[in-house]
Amino acid sequence: MIIGRVALFFALLLGVATTQMPEFWQQYRQRLGGAIDELTAIVAQFDKDAAGRSLTPDAAIVRLEANSDPLAQARGDEMKRILARLAKLQRAAAAFNDPNVAGRWVTLFRTFDPYIAERTYRTFQPAIPTTPEGFVAGIFGFLVGGGIAYGIGLPIRHRKKLFSRRSRTKAAEPYAEA
Repeated sequence: MIIGRVALFFALLLGVATTQMPEFWQQYRQRLGGAIDELTAIVAQFDKDAAGRSLTPDAAIVRLEANSDPLAQARGDEMKRILARLAKLQRAAAAFNDPNVAGRWVTLFRTFDPYIAERTYRTFQPAIPTTPEGFVAGIFGFLVGGGIAYGIGLPIRHRKKLFSRRSRTKAAEPYAEA
């Protein structure tokens, strides 16, 4: 009886927690947009500097990496990293517009940015879920939480059956040796 109440408690707890996922992703999306804007500005300035020297951005990076000055080499490496990160973040931003929910989640997990997520979590403010997605997330969390609590409670619920078999076999063993 108490196991059922514990399972219900954990189901409700996880249900409430998962209703916040859509709000977290919304705040993550806002930070993602800000990061894309900032990286785009950096890339635009680099492209402008490269064009001012009659170079393509790729040629400018190659030139920086080939330079004997370690500072210039580091700048070339950094621009390659910035361009790769910008492309990854742009794919993540595009995933939010994917009408296929499963495809959206797969893309988001592939392009997940831990830095942005950590910063989002630090300033996260819960909200009441009023969207269908929030409702579905809450139901999913409720079912998963209840299932986990129920599964953990199975050995406790059936402990008499489990331990009575062991005690009978242990008790029979000494007589079998005689």
